[in-house]
Amino acid sequence: MQAEWDLLQQLAQLNPGRLTGISCEDHIFRLTLRDAPMRLTSSPKGELVPIHEVRVAYPSFFPASPLEVYIGRAFFHPNVHPETGFVCVWSQHRSEHTMHKMQPEALSAMLPDIGECKPLTGVAHDRLALPEVVRRRTRLS
Repeated sequence: MQAEWDLLQQLAQLNPGRLTGISCEDHIFRLTLRDAPMRLTSSPKGELVPIHEVRVAYPSFFPASPLEVYIGRAFFHPNVHPETGFVCVWSQHRSEHTMHKMQPEALSAMLPDIGECKPLTGVAHDRLALPEVVRRRTRLS
């Protein structure tokens, strides 16, 4: 878990103002992700929310057991549960590899203007662009 905490700290340093309010208590990381606009509904005129409260829970047997990620206010995305805010996070995160489609209608209706979200610095499409030790990891959970 210390390696995960260090990684989060590095990402926060590379993205000042984007990852804020970072804290850790009882195997739970909390943070605020900014400038990541997502729609709350499938409507093109639906409210666009750019700030997300994130909770990452690490089970006792991590990394043998996957971590759990929750968004404070669920948004319209195939990997986000619309009621609980649970996020299915795994290393092959492209839509064609999506394992848990909790909002299947979101997969075909992903809105093009959501592309306005800038990727975090230090995160490449398929792997983290941080030290070599970090890049060798093959899974997020």
